[in-house]
Amino acid sequence: MRRAALSLLLALLPCAARAEHFDIKLTATAPDGSSKEAFADETPPIGGLNPRPVLRAKAGDTIAFQFIMTNVYEHESARNAGIRFYIVRERQLGQKAVPPLENLTAEGSFTFNLKPKAKIGTKERVVMPQPGVYLLRVESQRTQREHEHFAAIDLEIQ
Repeated sequence: MRRAALSLLLALLPCAARAEHFDIKLTATAPDGSSKEAFADETPPIGGLNPRPVLRAKAGDTIAFQFIMTNVYEHESARNAGIRFYIVRERQLGQKAVPPLENLTAEGSFTFNLKPKAKIGTKERVVMPQPGVYLLRVESQRTQREHEHFAAIDLEIQ
């Protein structure tokens, strides 16, 4: 029994050693008041581990979205890190691969130094001019870690 417990503990150590470094909360809201939330995910696998929520709205509607990214490391600052957000058309809801970042509906990015437990974020509003399926995605950049984080919501515009 002790040997099995030790084996289980050793198997879990790589997971514990790969502690997460950023938490992301993304919220999108349609004019009718409906909203969806997504939280930090990572790749691999392609498209992340979590299914994306879907926010439905109409062409011409203004979608409000905000994200907050938190440095969850207790003793390390994120220096010269970045965050990028964008809305891009995709072929279908739940599409795993990120579509080519051409003809973006909205985009933005910034560079920052984030102390331990500090937060950074923004609120944006964008008019969705055409019907279609879109990916709203926020992703960390240059965090000097083995992987980056993202949060994403699908937008179905009718």
